[in-house]
Amino acid sequence: MSTVTPNEDIFYVLGLFRSSGFDKGEVEASEAQNQQILQFCKDVGIGIKEYLASLQTHEELVYQYGSKWQLIEDRKTKLDPKRILSPG
Repeated sequence: MSTVTPNEDIFYVLGLFRSSGFDKGEVEASEAQNQQILQFCKDVGIGIKEYLASLQTHEELVYQYGSKWQLIEDRKTKLDPKRILSPG
């Protein structure tokens, strides 16, 4: 696991831990609202990092880890050259 902290001296942490029933519609509504929150932050320039994020693309990973991404890639290449521990 890798952790990312901002470069600023002061930062705030906000955790949204929500639950829903087993209704597929409720789950989809919560996921859609989460995406709206993330998009809002991006649109207005609020720097965010997702905890246990469901990042899918290389670009999303680079954005998440910022300047530390190259170090992560270097360590992945060194410690898991065949990429068998995780495809990322």
